[in-house]
Amino acid sequence: MVLMMQGHTLDALVAPQHLSIADFPWNIWHFMRGLTAPIFLMISGAVQVFANKRDESGSIGFNRYWKQVRWAITLMGIGYLLVFPANRLRDLPFVSAEGWKFFFQVNILQLSGLMLIGVMTVMFFTKSTKSFARITFAIGAALMMLSPFAYTINWFSFLPEVVAAYLSFAHGSLFCVFPFAAYMFFGVSIGTFLAKIPTDQREMLFPRYALRYGFIAVVLGLVGTYAPVSFYPTHDYYLASPNFVLIRMGCTLLLMGGLTYVYRFTKRFEEYYSRLGKKSLYIYTTHLVLLFGTPWFGGIARNHYRALDLPTGMAIAIAVVAGTLLTAYMLDFHQRNSLSIRRGLHVSLTAMLLYALLV
Repeated sequence: MVLMMQGHTLDALVAPQHLSIADFPWNIWHFMRGLTAPIFLMISGAVQVFANKRDESGSIGFNRYWKQVRWAITLMGIGYLLVFPANRLRDLPFVSAEGWKFFFQVNILQLSGLMLIGVMTVMFFTKSTKSFARITFAIGAALMMLSPFAYTINWFSFLPEVVAAYLSFAHGSLFCVFPFAAYMFFGVSIGTFLAKIPTDQREMLFPRYALRYGFIAVVLGLVGTYAPVSFYPTHDYYLASPNFVLIRMGCTLLLMGGLTYVYRFTKRFEEYYSRLGKKSLYIYTTHLVLLFGTPWFGGIARNHYRALDLPTGMAIAIAVVAGTLLTAYMLDFHQRNSLSIRRGLHVSLTAMLLYALLV
């Protein structure tokens, strides 16, 4: 969350001459920014193994499946609402083709929602965690290996814009199914592996395995990158290369292993980790609204887009990170202690959204 917020803020506010991603240390900063989506997607996949328990028959039950699908649709809906192309619903017939193209661009919420539906569907139709892990790993590997081929296809020539935007970067999508969905499906394998480790041994064993396999993934990615022969068609290395996916996945495992090791010495802060982790959606949407506003009001970056010096941008980044985390913690604290606050917040947000869309 911190990587994401500071990255978005600096990228949106600091002038390019003060933040050149071609030069040290900003090239390292840019690479680390690129890990935020893999981290989020892999953890999201791993969490599903623990969040959806199977009964004696091996099923998760339709009610549980439908609950998760509804949540996934909610994520996708929020993603689209953040870039709603008109001020009111009745203005939609007048939206230009470019406006609709921008609206259908796929960001992390749209992709994670769609992939959550995919993961839950596989879980629903499998009867054991073992078969679930095998199928999701195979899907992840296929998505990764086929990404260079998918990159060369003009999906927009034969699919509707809303569908093709999930498969192609050509119209501005940031996170496409090929290859980013692979991270979530690989994350399921991590969750399955974690679930097999006895609870009292996870803190000790997981860092070892994460560091070992993370290192192997990075090495395989580098070997493939610099191999003299390639069987893939011409593609953008940073968007569609299986080798870059391996490098990112390996670095994510290294980071997860390192943080798990650090966690042993910071257990006294576990309450804060838990509370902030459960407010990840709030943190994501809040910092984006602060920076970019909504279709109904502006944000900081709308008036200062890539126009500030580095010290000013860093000061604002610190303020955005600290302010967002603090309000998330306070919101969680009050919601835990008052059911009426939770219901009131939902009603208020729904009322404001309806007002914005209809009035």
